Amino acid sequence: MKLLKRTTQILAVILIVSITQSCGSSKEQIADEQLSSFMLGGIYFFNGYGGVDEVKKMMSDAGYTSDEELVSGYKEILEFPFETSQKSGIKNMFRTMWDVTDKASLLSTIEDLKTRDYKYKSWDYARIVNNACMGYAAEYLSKEEVIEIIKEVLPLAREKYENWDVYYTDFNLGRVEWNSEDPDGAAFKTLSENITKGEKSIYNILPLHTKAE
Repeated sequence: MKLLKRTTQILAVILIVSITQSCGSSKEQIADEQLSSFMLGGIYFFNGYGGVDEVKKMMSDAGYTSDEELVSGYKEILEFPFETSQKSGIKNMFRTMWDVTDKASLLSTIEDLKTRDYKYKSWDYARIVNNACMGYAAEYLSKEEVIEIIKEVLPLAREKYENWDVYYTDFNLGRVEWNSEDPDGAAFKTLSENITKGEKSIYNILPLHTKAE
């Protein structure tokens, strides 16, 4: 009986220590609503930078290691990734692919994507963010207008999707339905499967759903 009592006491101490260590080691979740909004279209920006490995290298080369540093680094490359120096090419792309020629037609296109009934809505949400960012570079939208537009999309994505993995799986399904023969299809499929992978992925540092919701 004494041995059993002693064993029980030891187990109780181990349990208390384990719980204490667990609580002490858990880190406070970082939140950045603006960056999270831009991350809805991040797959396009990652593709433009050359893919997941190239983006990771950019962060590594910059010396970013902590979550706070990585958030700062990703803000630099994901928020407003297009420059006004690209205005001519972006305007041409808007005209030929979207029939967008000015601010009004761009806003109309964004509203259509936002409100249309479609089963793969992440495909629409990602394009809203991408088009809004390009709209800034084309000088159709101000930075404040872009932030306001994509800020309204984040809660819609949170309502529909459990996490970033589900979001980007759905995105790829929408892209394939749009054009199964797209020459960039394989690259986007790989991105959709790997963009959230790794402890230092911004998509793990800033999960789609936060504790503050």
